[in-house]
Amino acid sequence: MQKIILITSLFLITVITKAQPGKVQAAWRNLSDYESSFDTSSLSKANEAIQLALVNEKTKDDAKTWLYKSKIEMYLYKEDYKKNELKNKGNSDVKELSYQLSNAKFIDDATKSIQKTKELDKDKSYENDIKIFHSQLVQELNNVAYSKYKARKFEDAALLFSDQYIITKQLGIVDTNVLYNAVLCATKTGKHLLTKQYAEMMINEKIANSFAYTSLFDAKLALNDSTGALEAIKSGRVAFPNDTYLMNKETEFFIQQGDATKAMENLNKAIVATPNNATLYLVRGNIYDNMANPLKGEKPINFEELILKAEQDYKKATELDPKNFDAWYNCGAVYNNLGSFYQYKADAIPKVNAEQKALAEKAQSLFKNAVANLEKAISINPEDVPSLTALRKLYLIIGEKAKSEQISEKLKK
Repeated sequence: MQKIILITSLFLITVITKAQPGKVQAAWRNLSDYESSFDTSSLSKANEAIQLALVNEKTKDDAKTWLYKSKIEMYLYKEDYKKNELKNKGNSDVKELSYQLSNAKFIDDATKSIQKTKELDKDKSYENDIKIFHSQLVQELNNVAYSKYKARKFEDAALLFSDQYIITKQLGIVDTNVLYNAVLCATKTGKHLLTKQYAEMMINEKIANSFAYTSLFDAKLALNDSTGALEAIKSGRVAFPNDTYLMNKETEFFIQQGDATKAMENLNKAIVATPNNATLYLVRGNIYDNMANPLKGEKPINFEELILKAEQDYKKATELDPKNFDAWYNCGAVYNNLGSFYQYKADAIPKVNAEQKALAEKAQSLFKNAVANLEKAISINPEDVPSLTALRKLYLIIGEKAKSEQISEKLKK
């Protein structure tokens, strides 16, 4: 009995295998029925038939098979849209809401299937069908992608925008904005591999803007690929040599890597390009400040030179942006550090003399400047604890005990 069952099973497999090529015809027949009647059971039958055709050696690489598959998937998407439309009937924004809730996979699958059709259609038998379907698909992709974006479904939106770019390109249109939208949506997902994928796609397509390079830089940095991040930003700087934002990103990278020299080179170029940008002076001042006050080791021999350069940049930042808290605070900190430097020198002289007095007076003058700048800082941010703490100490140094006590009371609260 076992042998009979085995032979019967083999016979059945042979029959099914031979029957597979007819499944393409069955898919077409049911697809036609659906197009004339919108009977969803016909669509289901068409889908079942095409799935079987896709696993058959004779039909799986046929352009016709994939053309029918793409149409079926488009209709499956539209049926899903209709269901959502029915659920939200009465809503004033029913169309937008239905697009937002629709299953993005159906339309993405339709995109991939029509691409496969074009690839397999060597003799261009279905060229006209493909063009018609492309046009229909672009409109649907556009509607759904923007709706997903508005609904903050950024991963779906990124996928659909990239699909739209591919299809419009096959129609002979290179839509840079669509692929930019894909990169933008990818960055909003917080998924760094996704951002990397779409940013690299835009760069490889040779239509990248500076945003694509900065997005790739940020993604690679987040993925702990500092070498790749530097390569991305360098490529961006070659493509857009005058782009300040790219230059700032590269500068930021050099600062993080502790390469003050390269960071300074970039900042100097950026300041020449945009001399009224307060942030650039603030960042450059901060580099001078860090060079003058290293976290480890003694102060450098040219401490005064560096700290005075920092002071000049911070002052410039306050002039260009009077409401910039960081600029006022850093300026106050510079005067405090410089005052401490001269006070230390004065204290090192064992006897009171003209030099010692001059140094002490210079220190007091700098401490008063520090107070004035920190007072400006807390006028912008009255609750900043580091500013208040520094002011409390400085008031005591310059003999303003009452003001120091007032701050002490404020800090207690």
